[in-house]
Amino acid sequence: MKSDKMTSRRIMIFLALSFLPPWALAFLYMTKYGKTMDGAYYGMMCSIAMLFPAIANILTRVITKEGFDRSKLALKIKGNVRYLFIALCFPVVCGYITALASAATFIPDCSVLAIIIKTDHLNVAATALYCAGVSVMGIIPGFGEEFGWRAYLTPKLEEKMPLPAAITVSGIIWGLWHAPLIVCGHNFGTDYSGYPYVGIVLMCVFCIFMGLFLTALVKATNSVIPAALGHIAFNNTIGTVPGIMFTYVVAEDYVPGNSLVYPAVMLCVTSVAALITGLVIMRINKKQKSNNLIDC
Repeated sequence: MKSDKMTSRRIMIFLALSFLPPWALAFLYMTKYGKTMDGAYYGMMCSIAMLFPAIANILTRVITKEGFDRSKLALKIKGNVRYLFIALCFPVVCGYITALASAATFIPDCSVLAIIIKTDHLNVAATALYCAGVSVMGIIPGFGEEFGWRAYLTPKLEEKMPLPAAITVSGIIWGLWHAPLIVCGHNFGTDYSGYPYVGIVLMCVFCIFMGLFLTALVKATNSVIPAALGHIAFNNTIGTVPGIMFTYVVAEDYVPGNSLVYPAVMLCVTSVAALITGLVIMRINKKQKSNNLIDC
């Protein structure tokens, strides 16, 4: 009982430290620049906000005298290269599928075949590799979130509920954490019916499925590093790949006005891909553990 109460206390402290500073930062930003992403400091605000879940992890461990056992910071390269590869390639594949699905959905006079034929795939691949390289060098913001959500919150929730429930709850929390950014127009803009509540709900749904994929990477490698790479690679790549592919079939960058169509397509594609990939990784990991027990 004492252990259960301590777990609850640690979760509450972690959430307070994860939410309050970045939400206060967002409030100050909106007070000065309004509900917009055009302010000079929006990107800086997002980068700083992404660090707070990691800071919350560290401070919660210090405050509650938990220590840093099972912090999931180390990464054994042997046997885990494929998971690093999956983490970096996943957003590229999602970007390609999103571009094709979006072209077929809302770009006038365009078909999936047309965008496949007209796209300079070598250029897209080179750009995607560049984004992956930038992700490796710029892993700190992704690490900031993943060291908090996947390396601390989800394991703590697992102590109180089954894994599927823990992933769902942590995904909803992760989605709600983005609420101030959604209010500013992040991912969905501001000109849609049900703003900003529909955007916040969609973000929570997306975070549940993306959280499954990232949790699977952590469990398979016992490290937060692949998840951090996957997170920042997704941020850097998911909009870039479709954006480049669209330029080959339309005269200028095409963004549908007053609509949730494009982000909805992206969320659907990524959520399905994250669900399938996450479940496959977990199944492979479970099978490997079973084989290791048999070998012993």
